[in-house]
Amino acid sequence: MARKCIYYILLFCIGLACWSMLAHPSLGQDSDAARVLFINSYHRGYSWSDGIEAGLSQRLAESKQPVELSIEFLDSRRFAYGQQRDFLAQAMAVKYDQYRPDVVVVSDNAAFDFAMQYRQKLFADIPIVFCGYNNFRPEVLQGITNITGVNEEIAIMDTVEMALQIHPRTRTLAFIVSTGEESSQRIKDVAEETIFPALRQRFEVVVLADAPIEEIQTRLADLPANTLLFLSGQTSTQGDGRALTPTENGRLITGVSPFPAYTFWDFHMGEGAIGGHIITGPEQGIAAADLVLRILAGESADDIPVIMTSPTRNIFDYRVMRKFGVRPSSLPAGADIIHQPFLVWENYRWQVIGTISLVVLQALLIALLLKIARERRLALRALGKEQARLEERVEERTIALQMANRQLAHLSRTDALTELANRRYFDETLMMEFLRMQRCHHPLSLILLDVDHFKPFNDHYGHVIGDDCLRRIGTEIGHMVRHPPDLAARYGGEEFALILPETDLAGAKALAERLRRRVEELAIPHQFSRTQPYVTVSLGVVMVMAQDVPHAEDVIRLADQALYQAKLQGRNRTIIQAISLPLTPHS
Repeated sequence: MARKCIYYILLFCIGLACWSMLAHPSLGQDSDAARVLFINSYHRGYSWSDGIEAGLSQRLAESKQPVELSIEFLDSRRFAYGQQRDFLAQAMAVKYDQYRPDVVVVSDNAAFDFAMQYRQKLFADIPIVFCGYNNFRPEVLQGITNITGVNEEIAIMDTVEMALQIHPRTRTLAFIVSTGEESSQRIKDVAEETIFPALRQRFEVVVLADAPIEEIQTRLADLPANTLLFLSGQTSTQGDGRALTPTENGRLITGVSPFPAYTFWDFHMGEGAIGGHIITGPEQGIAAADLVLRILAGESADDIPVIMTSPTRNIFDYRVMRKFGVRPSSLPAGADIIHQPFLVWENYRWQVIGTISLVVLQALLIALLLKIARERRLALRALGKEQARLEERVEERTIALQMANRQLAHLSRTDALTELANRRYFDETLMMEFLRMQRCHHPLSLILLDVDHFKPFNDHYGHVIGDDCLRRIGTEIGHMVRHPPDLAARYGGEEFALILPETDLAGAKALAERLRRRVEELAIPHQFSRTQPYVTVSLGVVMVMAQDVPHAEDVIRLADQALYQAKLQGRNRTIIQAISLPLTPHS
C-alpha cells in the first residue's frame, strides 16, 4: 500500500513538472533564442515546400543568431482547405497565446493569405516575411505594413529562349497551363498577355489549358517532331480523393510527351523534365532566411525592399538529355547537370589522351634509338637530308594549296566584272543578317540600285563600254561601303544591292543619295538616256525590324517596290518604301 502511494506521488510530481514546462516555455530552452514561426502552405513531404523549409533552416542554423524555429502546416493543396482555415486559426491562437514569435515566415500564397486574414488575431505587430509568392506585385502590399519577402516568378521567356538555343530547329511551342488555383491562373494570365503574342510572331504556339492527361497525350501526338513542351501549369486529372501534386503532374505529362519538356520549378526535375531556368525551394528559403536575420538584427521590415527577381539556376537532367540527344556542350555555361554518371573519358579525356600520347611518343623514341644504333652515321645523315627536302616540298605545296584555296574562296563569292560580292554571296549574307536582326532586334536596311536606261547604252556604245560603265559604278559603290558588316554586291545585270545591318532609315537614305550624286559626278556620257545626257541611277531603300517582316525575301521585295517607284517617278532619284506587309509566323 505504501509503495502504491509513493508511485502515485511520483507520477503527480512528473506531471506537475511537465505542466510547468509547457506553461513556461522559457524553462528548458535558451531564453535568448529568437522565435521564428514558419507557416507552410502545404504538408510535410511536398517537395517544393520541404525545399523552402530546408533552405530556411540551413541558413538560420549557419548564422550566429540563436533561433528557435516553429513550423505549422496548412495542408492547403490536398484537402478542403477553405473549410479548415478558421479551425487552424483558432488552434494557432491557443498555441501561440503565451508564445509570441519575433518573426513570422509564410511560404506560398495560401500561407500569405492566411496570415493577412488572421493577422490582427494572431500576429498583430509581428513582422512578416513571405516567400514563394507567385507573380508578386507591389500593389498587393498597399495598406499593409511591417512586411517584406521574396517574389516567386517564373522566367518563361528566358527559359524559352534558352531552350531554342539548345534546339535551334524548333518550330512549335506547346504550353501546359491551368487555372485550378490562384497562382496557376496568374501565370496563365501573364503568359497570354505578354508571352504568347510575342512567340506567335515566330512560332506555332499550342496552349493546353486545364486539360486531362488523356487529352494532353492525344494533342501532343499530333504535333510535329520539332516541338518543345513547357510545363507552366498542371493537368486537370485528379488523384484518389485529392488533387495531384505538381511532382505527380510533371511525371504524368512527361511520361506521355514525345518531346523534351522544359520546366520552371525544381519539383519537376528527376520526374522526366529535361531542365530549364529553375526556381528552387531551397533558394527561396535561403533568401527568406536572410531577410529574417536582417529583421532580427534590428532592421524594420518596412525598410527592407521585396526581392522581386526570383533566385534561379539552369538545371538539366542528364538521363533525359541522352533520351533526346542533347549534348552537355550545347547547354548554357555554368549549367548544373543532375544524374550525370561519372565517366572516365568525359571527365579525364585530355589526361587519357596525354598519357597515351606520351606512351606512344616514348615507344617511337625507343624504336628510333634502336634504329640509330644499327645504322651507320652516313646513312643517318643521308636520311636526314632527304627528310629535310621532303618537308620543304610539303611546306611549299601546303602554302600553294592554302593560297589556291583562299583565291578560290574569293572567286566563289566575287563578281568578276565589278569585284563586288556576287549574287550568291549576297543571298547568304542577307539571310544571315536577317536572322541576326531577329535575335538582336537591330534595324536592317537594304538598298537596290539600277542603272537608268542601260540597255540603250549597251546597244549604242557596245558591251565593252557598257562593262566599263558598270565597273566604274561598282568601284564607287565599293569605295563608299567599306565598314563591316555592310556588304555591296552586284545583284544582276545593271543592278547593285547594299546590305546595311544596324543602320536606320536616315543613314540608309543618306548613303543612297551620296551614291546617286557620285554616279552623276562621274559624268559618263549617255546621249540615248531619256533622263539626263549622262549615266544616272535609281535607288530603292527599305529598313525593317524583326517584327516587320517574317522572311528575308520580303526585304528584297520591299526594296524592289521602292526601286520600281523611283523609275515610275522619273528615275535618277531615291525612293523609300514604307512597311506594309502583314505579320505572319514562320512556318
